[in-house]
Amino acid sequence: MTPGRAEKNELAASSVLGSLRRLPQRSLLFRAVILGGVVLVAASVILPLGRAISSNRAGLFAGAAAGGVCLLAAWLALGLSGPLRRPQQTLALVLVGMLVRMGIPLAAALAVCFSGGPLVDAGFLYYLVVFYPLTLTVETFLSLPESEPAEKIIPPARNFVG
Repeated sequence: MTPGRAEKNELAASSVLGSLRRLPQRSLLFRAVILGGVVLVAASVILPLGRAISSNRAGLFAGAAAGGVCLLAAWLALGLSGPLRRPQQTLALVLVGMLVRMGIPLAAALAVCFSGGPLVDAGFLYYLVVFYPLTLTVETFLSLPESEPAEKIIPPARNFVG
């Protein structure tokens, strides 16, 4: 008997969800490439809109600069938080990731805002507000602590019995 359409869809959905759950367990290079790919896909949608809105190349450059700053910060946070990806060090993982991921775009925003010029006029800060939550979400997902096998998490019964 062949599976029906609903069963095929359910199987495909469970396969995709299983693949997504395994992404944080992959190598650092693979996770960095995934992060870069997501930002590249987002940029391919956002940057043409920026050029159309500003009707010149300044919007394109401002969007690319904002996307690059957010991607750089996310890559650094992903790399620096790598050694902290154990369930016992979750707080340190969050703090290191947050400091790097938020500090670099904030410093770039302040520098661009105080220096003025064409990037400010083209909406650099608006593009930063678009790219930051995207990179935050993807990098946080890819930085999740590595899961341990169930036998390591659940202590054996002999530890509880005298």
